[in-house]
Amino acid sequence: MLKHQICAVLLLMEFKVLVAAQSSCPANAGVPGSPGHNGSPGRDGRDGFPGPNGEKGDPGVGAQGPPGKIGPAGPAGPAAPAGAVGPKGQKGSPGPQGTAADINLITKLQLDIKKLTDRLSGIEKASRFRIFRNIGGKYYVSDALTANYNDGLKFCANAGGRIALPTSKEENNLLMSLHAVLGSSYIMIGTTDIQIEGTFVDMHNQPLTFTKWKKNEPNDYRGSEDCVAILTDGEWNDVKCNSEWHVVCELQM
Repeated sequence: MLKHQICAVLLLMEFKVLVAAQSSCPANAGVPGSPGHNGSPGRDGRDGFPGPNGEKGDPGVGAQGPPGKIGPAGPAGPAAPAGAVGPKGQKGSPGPQGTAADINLITKLQLDIKKLTDRLSGIEKASRFRIFRNIGGKYYVSDALTANYNDGLKFCANAGGRIALPTSKEENNLLMSLHAVLGSSYIMIGTTDIQIEGTFVDMHNQPLTFTKWKKNEPNDYRGSEDCVAILTDGEWNDVKCNSEWHVVCELQM
């Protein structure tokens, strides 16, 4: 058994010596063998680190890109000075002759304007009073003033009117209805017979065109009743001019 082991060791040592001798001594190259088949491609390697920037290349020759967005407007520049006034031009040719104005139409328009102006003026005056009623072409207005006939005349004149005097049944009824608003029993109206006893006239000394006397009136009681008042039932009664009753003014529209 030991003999066999020694032989194996000797053979192994001999083999190593032969190998060493072959590696140190060059031998003639043998005939090249046939090329082997290409192996399968290996796996992609990892990306390496970026290299340093290269030198700047020459400008390329390419198509022009699209225009960019319009930038914001700059500030306005200083205004240019005004130029010198040019020479006066020549007189132009006369225009065609216009049509003649219609005098009647102009007159009518002027009258219409005056009516509107007067109406607006009357409305403005009436609206200054606490109580105002419209009938036809006039306003009956009042601030619940009580006064005698002469003071009533002055008050209404200063207001741009005169003491109310009904000239129709409708106006008389409207004036009568103001008793409820005023809480009055007598309202002075604009007529007297101071100049001629028994002959009552209006503010322009014209005969009355409408009356509504109470039965047995006017009677000039004790010879001192020269003015007139309207009662709550709408009838008229002659009264003393120095008596103080509610005053209602009449404003024309």
